[in-house]
Amino acid sequence: MKKALLFVLVISFFSCNKKEFFKGPNSYKDGFEDYNEIDEIIDGNDKYWSFFQNTLITNDILIDTTITHSGNRSVKFIGGKTENGLSKASINKQNMAFWEGETVVVDFWLYLVGNDPAQWLFIFDLEEQTNIGAGPGMRLALVDGKLLLEHKYSNPNVEQKGDGIPFPRNQWVNVRFETKLSQKKKGFVKVYQDGLLIINQEKWKTLPSDVLYSTQGTQGRYSQIEFGITANPSENDLIMYVDDISVLTIN
Repeated sequence: MKKALLFVLVISFFSCNKKEFFKGPNSYKDGFEDYNEIDEIIDGNDKYWSFFQNTLITNDILIDTTITHSGNRSVKFIGGKTENGLSKASINKQNMAFWEGETVVVDFWLYLVGNDPAQWLFIFDLEEQTNIGAGPGMRLALVDGKLLLEHKYSNPNVEQKGDGIPFPRNQWVNVRFETKLSQKKKGFVKVYQDGLLIINQEKWKTLPSDVLYSTQGTQGRYSQIEFGITANPSENDLIMYVDDISVLTIN
């Protein structure tokens, strides 16, 4: 009986106070103009970026001054091919707070070099951070040369209607991702490519159900954004540039 009462009290506490307990910003911008070296984007206090990932010795992340969308700098990601597992070269910002009922708008510019196939190349993740394993979330991927939305939990992928719009290579492309977060089928996902609406999924579950202290649940929010070559399972080396990232939340 005491254990049951304690469980109820714990659940009540988090239900009433989770926004206070799980604090974090819900917006961020970066044009990478203030950095000379990639290590400068990690300040240790999550004021800038939290960490970056290079899963292979051939991978790299650099501040670049040769290919930029605006200003004098962008970030260059080099993701080598791999026969086993995933190749990652990405930057991540943790300890954010995107809550159920809010609309998250992510806008960024991307330049994908070359014309080799980039099958299932992931370019952006909105997710829940976890200490072990991969947390649930949504992410954008290139499949058959076109963007689609993949869920990192039990929800179908969202593909473009009809033939879809190919993703241009060797030029700057604007990607805009909008989602209303909902644990029921009351959310939506919209993806724009160079201003053209290419994915529009309404009445959609965009957050999994709450599972406190689980690697596959949330507290009714997402808390991490990730950009770059967030996963490259393809058989080709890939180079990507990212610039002018903007993340904001509309209540």
